Amino acid sequence: MRLTHEQQDIRDHSAGMGSSDNLKVIAFAGAGKTTTLKAVASAKSQRGVYLAFNKAIADEAKRKLAMTRCTAATMHGLAYGAVREVIGSPVTHNARSFRETGIMSRFHIPKVEGWNDYRVASAVCRALAAFCNSDDQDFDIRHAEEALISSIGDPELIRDRERQEHARDTLRLLSMPILQMAETFWGHSVERNQYSHDMYLKALDLDESLRADAFRSFRYLMVDEAQDINPVQRSIITKTGLPIIAVGDPYQQIYSWRGAENALALLPGKTMYLTQSFRFGEGIAEVARHILQTRPDGGPAQRLTGAGSGDISGHAGSRAAIICRTNIGMIEEALKLMHKNISLHVDNMAGLLQDVRSAQALFEGRTNDVVSTDLKQYESWDELKVEAEEGDQSLGKIVNLVEGNMVPQIERLAEHQRQGAGSATVMICTAHRSKGLEWPAVQLGSDWKDIDAMTGRYRKSLTQSDKHKTLALEEWNALYVAATRPIMRLQGHQRILFPKPKLEEDYAPADLSEERGRTAPAQP
Repeated sequence: MRLTHEQQDIRDHSAGMGSSDNLKVIAFAGAGKTTTLKAVASAKSQRGVYLAFNKAIADEAKRKLAMTRCTAATMHGLAYGAVREVIGSPVTHNARSFRETGIMSRFHIPKVEGWNDYRVASAVCRALAAFCNSDDQDFDIRHAEEALISSIGDPELIRDRERQEHARDTLRLLSMPILQMAETFWGHSVERNQYSHDMYLKALDLDESLRADAFRSFRYLMVDEAQDINPVQRSIITKTGLPIIAVGDPYQQIYSWRGAENALALLPGKTMYLTQSFRFGEGIAEVARHILQTRPDGGPAQRLTGAGSGDISGHAGSRAAIICRTNIGMIEEALKLMHKNISLHVDNMAGLLQDVRSAQALFEGRTNDVVSTDLKQYESWDELKVEAEEGDQSLGKIVNLVEGNMVPQIERLAEHQRQGAGSATVMICTAHRSKGLEWPAVQLGSDWKDIDAMTGRYRKSLTQSDKHKTLALEEWNALYVAATRPIMRLQGHQRILFPKPKLEEDYAPADLSEERGRTAPAQP
């Protein structure tokens, strides 16, 4: 493939980078970042490593980089390779495993209304995770406060006087013992070589010799999805002292709810751009530009352009996808297609089914029927709901499905859907799961908020915390991700981008059973 001028400039600049240089590449959706990074690796004689978001992406990148001196791995993979001879297999740290250590009995825990042993133990685990995911060198009271605020809310933002006072009392009474127990839990686990995934990654950040072992073979780093790495990962790559080529799109940042940050804004170094998308043409590019321009911060100064050929001859798998904002929206769209007898595949149905069946068993008190690995730690439905209410979004979605009596419908979908994603006419997934994928045609699900509603949430966030503001902006990011997955045709964006009095036809499901081979233009 012939490189664009932007790609050539990035390749040439990378070839001349010194030992302490960094390069940040802002790559819009479908703008050929993998091709660019392969060109960068091909131009370098030194050995490097491409750090990917997950193992599947790393494995694919490893194949594409096979003819270069650059390999691919995940950050956790490199970290585990450096520590596995010491720690053996990683363990899971949760409220139950913490309570089994007996650490709680060694501390005086003040009595606070609404806080039982399970809830305190859960906060200790969150404080430990906050430390592990941070770039801090030592435990700090902030980690305990972060764990508590995720449960009770920030007292500075609570308007009800009684709730505000209770939140302040909780922070005053519990922050220090939770910090002390979290630090003790860390020491207890290290002494017994019982490292969780978060802990051995943090060990790489804290221990220079481990870090040297992990990165000894490499002379430069390429970091993919740099807008979604967390502070400890940023700290690790910075401490290596190696040249860093960080690639990502800040407008596709959608994981701040689990502690990710936009490293592209925090790393020093020169910034370059990939603005030409090879996935889609100008029709879809115009929609994407409109989404970005409606952001309260004004969006990027650079202009995304569409250079896609519309050629889908090499596309394998479903010809169309419906991309939703939520799991519930995904199920509702699937039910519509099922009633029309259209072949479909719901993303991650097996995992979703196992989770909701286990959650339903907890809800009904059948604890012996809980088979989901993630849910086995909970001894009751009340414990699971505590975790969901204290900020675990994935658990919150499961609670909504169970309490909304959606489990029987999910069972019906599991029986109806095609087992292989590629054999179904329509794939149904959320924006988070669609990232990095593409289809000839995409319809946005009916659960997306329109621009007016998104703007309203953002304005409300200005009276709250920076975290609320970031999450409000990520509504635009998720929509941008979803709208840039199609190769040829996008539907469902008009209602979102151009709100109007709701008419029945606005909600009529589009017919995605046939590929019409054209792009729906943006509406003025």
